[in-house]
Amino acid sequence: MPSPPTTPSRYRINRLKLLLWVAMGAMTLSVIFYSELPFVFSKLPYPHNNNEQLQIHSILFLIIPHIIGGTLALLLGPLQFSGRLRRHNLRLHRILGRVYVYSVFIAAPLGIALSLAGHFPQRKLFILAICVQSSTWILTTAAAFLTARNRHIQQHREWMIRSYAVTFTFVCTRILQPIPAWNRIGRTGLPMAIILITFMAILVPDLALHWRELTRRRD
Repeated sequence: MPSPPTTPSRYRINRLKLLLWVAMGAMTLSVIFYSELPFVFSKLPYPHNNNEQLQIHSILFLIIPHIIGGTLALLLGPLQFSGRLRRHNLRLHRILGRVYVYSVFIAAPLGIALSLAGHFPQRKLFILAICVQSSTWILTTAAAFLTARNRHIQQHREWMIRSYAVTFTFVCTRILQPIPAWNRIGRTGLPMAIILITFMAILVPDLALHWRELTRRRD
């Protein structure tokens, strides 16, 4: 049976979605090559304050699974939104969805563990920010999984959008690192930025999901 013709409005929406995914992909690649790879393979110590330095290799057992889990979530998330994959291979969609959930459940707690490895004056505020980010990541992902298991498909889709938006905060908190002004916000400003970006990761998708209800009166 032939597919129904694409309306101009649907064409514009699909084009905007494509541009959004391309932009997000470019941002992710930028962060991986500019920030994460140099951090992992650097032989220099990672400074936490003037009196103490922590060797990267001493916490690689935390860093590597955290990065693998986060990277898998970043890569698999977009596939969960593919209508074509769901229609033609629902089993693969579900398998990749479970891998996404497992990846989040590995990466998020390890993010908290990594924050505990630091020793600097504003350490408690930074730990709080990471706990907010990671717990939000876990809760939204768990909600997406439970609604899928209970066959609440529309709610599952909405929670998956929220979950992936929180996943993408990994990129959003690093994409501005090449800007000198961003690097001057200090160890107090960075935790506040992490909390704000996490909050926006929930707010912005919710506004987008319910934009029609917010802007149009019901007939």
